[in-house]
Amino acid sequence: MVRVLDVRPERARRAAVCAAIVLLAIALFVLVPSRACPQSDTTKAAAVERSSAPAAPLPRISIATKKYGDIVIELYPAEAPRAVERILSLVRSGFYNDLRFHRVESYVIQTGAHENDLAPIEGEMFSESLTHEPGMVGMARMPDDYDSATTQFYICKKHLPLMNKEYTLFGKVIQGMDIVQKIKRGDVIEEIKVVE
Repeated sequence: MVRVLDVRPERARRAAVCAAIVLLAIALFVLVPSRACPQSDTTKAAAVERSSAPAAPLPRISIATKKYGDIVIELYPAEAPRAVERILSLVRSGFYNDLRFHRVESYVIQTGAHENDLAPIEGEMFSESLTHEPGMVGMARMPDDYDSATTQFYICKKHLPLMNKEYTLFGKVIQGMDIVQKIKRGDVIEEIKVVE
């Protein structure tokens, strides 16, 4: 009589070893950083140079008031390029010099001219991640037209979440927030200039 060996225990042992090898390979793949495509020295140097290069400074404007001192605003051209371009153009032309803050509320101050010949600019509020916090600066517009801003801008004195995505924000007060709080209706802007 021929005796047949039972190979099932051997198969089970082999399957267990294979499973352990697969699990070990997966663990090594997940835990050990990939070295399949090492960076060349030139690529590494370029990456280090890019990460250590200083970012270009943001443009700034300074509002000189006749009574209280200066308010410095940092502008955000990446978030609101049309608004920043318009404001810088108006500032460089001397447009705001000797204008008054014609609107002063507990939550906002505003300046600019009601009468002007400038074409309105398209609102940029819908793609912005900026929010209406104290010191934020935005373009004033007609209540029923998102694309009606021309020269008037406002500075927030408080958090105004209901205005988020309704008005284009283009900058923030970085110096002189105490002066913003002191401004009264009719106070005169001596000069607004670009800070070099």
